[in-house]
Amino acid sequence: MAVSRKDQKDATRERLVSAGATIFAADGVQGARIADIAREAGVAMGTLYTHFADKEALFLEVMRAGKQSVLEGLALARESSDTREGRDRAAMEGVVAFAQIYGPLFRLMLSRGAGDPVQREVVDAITALRVAELIEGQAEGWARADLDPEAAARCEVGAVFHLLDWWIDNPGRFTPAALVEQLCSVRRLGIEGAGPLAGSAGDLPPATAKGSMS
Repeated sequence: MAVSRKDQKDATRERLVSAGATIFAADGVQGARIADIAREAGVAMGTLYTHFADKEALFLEVMRAGKQSVLEGLALARESSDTREGRDRAAMEGVVAFAQIYGPLFRLMLSRGAGDPVQREVVDAITALRVAELIEGQAEGWARADLDPEAAARCEVGAVFHLLDWWIDNPGRFTPAALVEQLCSVRRLGIEGAGPLAGSAGDLPPATAKGSMS
């Protein structure tokens, strides 16, 4: 069966987005060159410009495609198991795998700086998913009732990003499986498993460890 012109055009666009992700990940947005992206995609520079007005337009599409991929992965993780522990593990396995394969692109996507609204959009969308989970968890009793879901979700997303950002540069410190274990433990003990701090109004408990000051 002959491939239609539209199918050919869509396939070329997909190759350009994939090539853009590779080059942006390797060289950053400022360092990436249109010529290198076209070469990676196996097309002429003129072909690239028939699909995207400029490098920034291609970067925007790469970010949107990456966002969709991450969000779809997290959505699948929610349906991957009948247990909360299983869903947490599936989510962390997906995030670790994405960071391992697309490290620099992961950093671009999860950098919620003042530079690019799409970067903030990605982080906000991931956070919104976790906020919804924590609200559900508070209603069901498995998430800490003393934490604000928005604040807790942003703390968690930031902590996960920071750990994975560090791990990308230090892959020998943890195997992917061990890193997943750490992330699951921190998630469970930090937000879901532990109760509020002892004392009233969030006061710290008294120091009782040996050698502590009285």
